[in-house]
Amino acid sequence: MIVNISKKCYGQSVALRNIHLNFPRGKTTLILGTSGAGKSTLIKCIIGETLFNGEIHDYKKEDIGFIPQFPALNTMETAENVLYWSALFSRKYGSREASRREAAEYIKLMGLTGEKDHLISDLSGGQKQRVSIAKELIRKKDIIIADEIDTGLDAGVSRVLIANLANITHKQQKTTIVISHNLSNMMLYDYAVVLVRDSKGTGRIAYAGKVDSLKCFFDTDDYGEILVKLNSPNEGGRGEADAYIRKYEKSVMKR
Repeated sequence: MIVNISKKCYGQSVALRNIHLNFPRGKTTLILGTSGAGKSTLIKCIIGETLFNGEIHDYKKEDIGFIPQFPALNTMETAENVLYWSALFSRKYGSREASRREAAEYIKLMGLTGEKDHLISDLSGGQKQRVSIAKELIRKKDIIIADEIDTGLDAGVSRVLIANLANITHKQQKTTIVISHNLSNMMLYDYAVVLVRDSKGTGRIAYAGKVDSLKCFFDTDDYGEILVKLNSPNEGGRGEADAYIRKYEKSVMKR
């Protein structure tokens, strides 16, 4: 999916400028960045919740599966039944029996076999999120967008969740985009996009590329140090956002 957009807010303020991105098929892309840089606005543009200037290629809105931060699940259904109804109503499988088989398969895929007959209300936060992910995947969506799905989860649960999503992305050749502030799982992603606010308060790209090149680009051995560099001084940072925007744009011109 290729994104070329800018987004103006009411009045003269600009939320996003010169956002040119390629989200590759079969790969996971992490979107991170400083507060107010436009991460959520970018996702709203992609899923069609807000107007923007520009264009997005190689996708259809109906191909997008959106996973919210807080799972929207029927708490009085079992984990397996939630997936069954999602499969059935998607009209992708042709029969109730096929939908039931697919639900059982995704229960195994997400490591929920022991919880398949548990009510959603009785599941942990991480288990609910795995059901929420499977609920979108079972609908055969080609593009998966996840909004801070590991917020509030402990480090181990979060790692399992993101690892599961990455594994499915690779095997099923999905285009997966994740917004997250959790940097401990960085190496589980293939690509990263770093959004920042420039000196005018506009959302810009400070980096877009492979995760394993992040530390070199920002000249640090610590992922957390990246956001310290990019945040403004009144947020406890070093105010280097504009410098890295320029560095990124120069690197793009050389390609």
